[in-house]
Amino acid sequence: MSDQSSKNSILEFFTEKGILLSPNALQIIIKRNLGNQVMNLLSPDIIESGYLSEKDVLNLMKRSSQPHVEEYEVNIQDVTVGSSVEDFRGYFVSRFEKLRKIILTSMSMLGSVDIESARKSPERRVKTVGMISSVGTTKNGHLKLTIEDLKDHMDVIIMKDKIKQGEVYLQDEVIGVVGSLSSGSGRRVIFADEIVRPDTPSRIVDDNGGEPVYVASLSDIHVGSKEFRKDEFRRMIKWIKSSAEDSQQLKYLILSGDVVDGIGVYPNQENDLDIVNPTEQYELLAELISDIPPDVMVFVIPGNHDVVRIPEPQPVFSKKIGSMFPPNVVMLPNPYTLHLEKKRILVYHGMSLNDMIELIPGASFDTVGPAIEALLKRRHLAPVYGGKTPLIPTPVDHHVIEEVPDIFITGHVHSHAVGWYRGIRYVNSSTWQSQTEFQKIMNFSPNPSILTLFDLNSRTTLKRDFKKREVLN
Repeated sequence: MSDQSSKNSILEFFTEKGILLSPNALQIIIKRNLGNQVMNLLSPDIIESGYLSEKDVLNLMKRSSQPHVEEYEVNIQDVTVGSSVEDFRGYFVSRFEKLRKIILTSMSMLGSVDIESARKSPERRVKTVGMISSVGTTKNGHLKLTIEDLKDHMDVIIMKDKIKQGEVYLQDEVIGVVGSLSSGSGRRVIFADEIVRPDTPSRIVDDNGGEPVYVASLSDIHVGSKEFRKDEFRRMIKWIKSSAEDSQQLKYLILSGDVVDGIGVYPNQENDLDIVNPTEQYELLAELISDIPPDVMVFVIPGNHDVVRIPEPQPVFSKKIGSMFPPNVVMLPNPYTLHLEKKRILVYHGMSLNDMIELIPGASFDTVGPAIEALLKRRHLAPVYGGKTPLIPTPVDHHVIEEVPDIFITGHVHSHAVGWYRGIRYVNSSTWQSQTEFQKIMNFSPNPSILTLFDLNSRTTLKRDFKKREVLN
């Protein structure tokens, strides 16, 4: 059927029903081939008003794209923990085995042997995998690493002329070593020619030609804080409900932790709170979230301010908290990998970024990108043990990045950064809290009230800044 005949048929249909159709509404119906859905537009309100607007048609499109359960995967693991020496050993064995398996897929590591076999090898050229147990330097300024596996340990020397500028080796990260054995009668060491990290394979991300499907991210809302930017948060939700084309194509929203400010997180916190009771903080958040259209799925993970245990991995919120929220809100643990539209979205609150910012050259609270990329390079969300990130010894290390994500979402540090790493799009999601007294002391100014949107069908990434009444591109 031609566009003209379609136009005539649609106009005739609405004329018979006594409904006036706006020109823009008619144009959208024809352009998007919605002729077979016009019956769905005859709501009691439209019949009573006798007018069909562009916004009415856009709302129909949004309702028709409501996600079904089978369109995304949620599999929440049952995490059990202990605190014995064996529990800690099991945790690090899990980390080592997972990362070793990834490293051995590298072509550079073909023919790799365990450390004991490497140390006793009759060949000068060896390849092995180990977890770094210490980092130091020789008296001549060469880098000295001690690596260990489940049976043995060995020293690795990286000559100072082979150390890459800005390269950092962290205790407890797992690496592959390619090099030459020392000669002589003493305990042999490896002089490294190449260090192989787990890393992520480089990929090319292409547009698939489909209609945009957006997943949006925000973090660190801190409902209950005196510094919670409530007006801008409401403005953001109003935009989601609007007829703006980008908002109509928003299908998923991710809140990556610290959704409320909590209580007792730091000394005298009650002086900074507008709502002292955490239950009331979640009730206000639920009230705000309930204004989000039901066809937008909302995923929420906890952070260190939320009412769950602080050590990671963090469990899902209690049923009491979850019951406050509407049915389109799904509670997840921290960290978690979501499968949406055949894409993998790795969501992590990001406590370990505090450690990485201190250790990675070029990283800071203002420029958090290098710290995020360091996690992806090491395929681990918290590679430093014993720092500022409390970790519990689960039998399986849930912080190993086994599945390479398409999108990596973090928060926690109240910065905002969007970038690419080897085909992975990442964001440190914006906060919705103004500068706190502690941040003033640290001379750090957050970049709040920004919603980041990723199109799951293309390379497109959008930023919507709600600090101003005009939403920016």
